[in-house]
Amino acid sequence: MLMRTLTRLIARAVVGLALAVLTLDCPQSLAADFTIGSAEAAAQKGNPEALYFLAKCYVKGQGVTRDYKKAAAYMRQAAEQGYALAQNDLGAMYARGQGVTNDYAEAAKWYQKAAEQGDPLAQYSMGRICSSGRGVPTNMEAAVKWYRKSAEQDQPAAQYELGNLYLNGEGVKRDHAEAAKWFRKAAAQDHAGAMNNLGYLTSGTPEAAEWYRKAAEKGLAKAQANLGVMYGDGSGGLRQDLMEAYKWFLLSGEQNDPIGKRYALDYEDNDRLTPEQIKEAERRAEEFRAKHRNLKP
Repeated sequence: MLMRTLTRLIARAVVGLALAVLTLDCPQSLAADFTIGSAEAAAQKGNPEALYFLAKCYVKGQGVTRDYKKAAAYMRQAAEQGYALAQNDLGAMYARGQGVTNDYAEAAKWYQKAAEQGDPLAQYSMGRICSSGRGVPTNMEAAVKWYRKSAEQDQPAAQYELGNLYLNGEGVKRDHAEAAKWFRKAAAQDHAGAMNNLGYLTSGTPEAAEWYRKAAEKGLAKAQANLGVMYGDGSGGLRQDLMEAYKWFLLSGEQNDPIGKRYALDYEDNDRLTPEQIKEAERRAEEFRAKHRNLKP
């Protein structure tokens, strides 16, 4: 019962991207086609690809001094010509207040323009906007629609969020099989939150332990806490190992996960481990940290 209670809480956690999702880089074709000089010349003639290229350069400070206001100005010019990548990124800049005044309604306007052109990141962002009620009234059915469009284009964050809606029965009828389908698609693209939630859906089994381990090794605090619980209980085919449990609770608690912190304190306060065992668990935790220093779950 404890395991199910913990995992139910964790399965509802948001692990996806933030509301503001900029494309990470210019398409390679644009980077190959333009230099700063040639882009500036083409931008003066209103070329939307050149305008977008310059906007990204100013966002990232590549070849120019980073300047979000200039980036937003170039991005708007490209977006107003219907360039979907620029529309998505302008929406993200409004959501972040980056180079423009923070305005979720304006963000939603630009996201929707790009989403209606089939841009998968904008479709994902529309799902987040509709489910959060920022910029538009909360509408879970619309969130499902936009997440599905993005998920069907293999966006892992959208696949994860769509799985969550099926898991929790929000905007759709609760359907754990459908939730698992989308979590598996996202997990296949290394989405740690989806791996964690597959652990929830297979609670108490060896498969659950494997999913939690995969997510825990990616640094996801909630999965680390779940894996610790399984080691502490000796469930899911795992041999009970209180030192391994305490190791995972330590790692989870370091990221301020309340379950990990609570269990780590419980092990410390109730003498569940000898001082030597605590040292060994701490050694294992440090070994994990050394091996995974660059983790960003």
